[in-house]
Amino acid sequence: MFLNAFDLETSNGARNLELRAGFFPGMGLDVDLLAISATRPNEENHHGILAMELQDSFGFQLERVPKAVDLSGSLLNSWVSQPLELQPAATNRGGRNLNSHFQRVAVVAAGLKAGAQANEPWDAFNRLFSLLAILPMQGIRCHTVAAPLFGLHPTSREETRDYSRLLELCRQGFRHLPELHRLILFDSDDAVMRPLGQTIDRAIQRQDPHHTLIERPGDSASLDHLRRLLHGLLEDESLKPLRITSDLSELLRLLESDEFSPISLGMHARRLMERLVRHNLRSQGDDELRGLNQGIQKLRLLGMDPWLLSCMHQVRTFGNWMGHPQDAGSNRRIGQHDVIAMLCSLRRVLSEYPWVK
Repeated sequence: MFLNAFDLETSNGARNLELRAGFFPGMGLDVDLLAISATRPNEENHHGILAMELQDSFGFQLERVPKAVDLSGSLLNSWVSQPLELQPAATNRGGRNLNSHFQRVAVVAAGLKAGAQANEPWDAFNRLFSLLAILPMQGIRCHTVAAPLFGLHPTSREETRDYSRLLELCRQGFRHLPELHRLILFDSDDAVMRPLGQTIDRAIQRQDPHHTLIERPGDSASLDHLRRLLHGLLEDESLKPLRITSDLSELLRLLESDEFSPISLGMHARRLMERLVRHNLRSQGDDELRGLNQGIQKLRLLGMDPWLLSCMHQVRTFGNWMGHPQDAGSNRRIGQHDVIAMLCSLRRVLSEYPWVK
């Protein structure tokens, strides 16, 4: 379940932090790296349960996974696997759907500092970010990373967490990791993630809290057309390398719901647009990595229709509004008419893809 997201850095395209709750193998995520705790699998430990879920769903044993970078025993006390070829079943033994994918796994063990500095709150994230900083030097690129709130699952009402500190660590991590585009934090219990979502809302001065839902528009004909366009992209084998399946699937799920999160809608639509723009430019021999705004400007120089360009900007600015509202200069509340305007623009843009031939 999508809970919240916001843009941590926007100078060269949107780079964002995302919060989700639920069963990771069934979240429909496609990530370069999945980070987990080194806790041994057992049913009494929260993070051991995650390891058991992965073992059951993807059929691999952590102790048998080949390592590409092994820093066990160092201050980082972590390791990263070689690329994994995992073929999850459609469902696990409990009957739950399995639709998440990851290319590598990182195991973050307990810190080796002694005394009062041992395993300070959120210390595992410091080690994770330090590990991610090393990987490019080993030729390993991880643009999308998923991680649980490892090592810090609350066990009592008296146990409180400094979520502002975690948020600041994530900001610093993105600042020093230019290759990190998307960090997904998850937990099986949404009650654990909600305080972090509220911390984000306050930090970015969001007028509508992250749990705001918008009723689905009633124009069934237009929505049906948009769904057909999304299904067409989903079934296009030539687009599989773009890794847009999770965004397309989530957009389709949102459009089937009676009400949905405008934040989720905006983030997925913007990311879909960004990858399609990059793909269209690449087909014209332009392989430069750029943000969505710069990509749209490049399409303008290639002679793209001004009306389509305006529709692209509508999708982009809606995503920006949802992702970093204080920087977008808007204090207005989100309404159904705003959602309708964005969906109409998305429909027009997708109906004419590829835009430059």
